[in-house]
Amino acid sequence: MGVIEKLNLEGAAAFVTGASRGLGRVCALVLAEAGADVALGATQGALLEEVAGAVRAMGRRAAVCPLDVSDAVSARDALELAAGEMGRLDILVNAAGVCPRTPALSTSDGELAGTFAVNVYGTFYLCTAAVPHMLKPEVQQSGGGRIVNFGSVAGLRARPGLPVYAAAKAAVHNLTQSFAADWAPLGIRVNAVVPGQYDTDMGAPLMNDPEALAAYVKKMPLGRVGSPKEMPGMVLYLCSNASSYVTGALMVMDGGLTLQ
Repeated sequence: MGVIEKLNLEGAAAFVTGASRGLGRVCALVLAEAGADVALGATQGALLEEVAGAVRAMGRRAAVCPLDVSDAVSARDALELAAGEMGRLDILVNAAGVCPRTPALSTSDGELAGTFAVNVYGTFYLCTAAVPHMLKPEVQQSGGGRIVNFGSVAGLRARPGLPVYAAAKAAVHNLTQSFAADWAPLGIRVNAVVPGQYDTDMGAPLMNDPEALAAYVKKMPLGRVGSPKEMPGMVLYLCSNASSYVTGALMVMDGGLTLQ
């Protein structure tokens, strides 16, 4: 089987969180384009219905699974609904996240807890809930389970004004590699994409500040921020059998920012 064939996800079922907009949305659509049926998770059901329509227009099945990833019951129930609707679960993409831009001395207890609840606890809840489904014979026989978490370059190198977000994403990186080590013998691969600045709703505070944006871009070897369309190719690779020998990897996609 050639590399292009290995990127084909025909017959696979994926669950993508944060799928209503931004990087989660474009990743869900690319997985569908590659042949997967896709369950879509986010807090905003109306926006998910729009994405589901786009998935169905490609001839793939789509399931809308509203959830709050910070709530253990909501997260796990949504994953069970996704697996039930799709009939199987081969792929989990944890793209949901929040990014408070608050200095440590101004961070409230609620903001601290909420940031970890969405970024870290949500990742933990969904990854662990996915394992029993990924152990099923039909999944194991078609390449095994594949999990892709969303980290951040802020979790690799400190950035001013993002202490809580940076700490949470560093925890996601560690969870990713811990799960990869624990679950490789189970036929489940776990990797993370590590974005830098992208032109999304989450990145809007920087994108809408011309002076700060110019200073940021000046530090980047590629000289620009990323387009959301540049993320899904890596996610597709990690979700496919083309990456069958890759687990525990942190795939940095930051325009070279961390080279500085």
